[in-house]
Amino acid sequence: MTYYGAKELARSFRTVRNNTIKIAEEIPEDNYGFRPAEGCRSVAETLAHIAIMSRVQEQIHFVEHRSTLVGFDFFGFRGSCKRRRKRPARRHRFSNCCAPTVRSTRGRWRAYRKRS
Repeated sequence: MTYYGAKELARSFRTVRNNTIKIAEEIPEDNYGFRPAEGCRSVAETLAHIAIMSRVQEQIHFVEHRSTLVGFDFFGFRGSCKRRRKRPARRHRFSNCCAPTVRSTRGRWRAYRKRS
């Protein structure tokens, strides 16, 4: 069995994030409203979901400074994310939202790991 440690996990996360941004930039903006089937998220809604929900860790660790999830208001956080997702998605919004957020938290994650 191959060990999959923190560095490999971080590398995989960066790879997926970069590939997602590339795909988002390659999709023509006029296709962001496409839905594969009735009741499914549109391309824009899916990209907004990815960008916003990746902030859950930031909310838990850096905003609320929690060491446990007991008492964390998942539904409240989800509701605030849904309100933000109501704005029409644009290609530049997704790229600007997703990439800098992860880069800006990199130093805070290092500090958090040292503190733990």
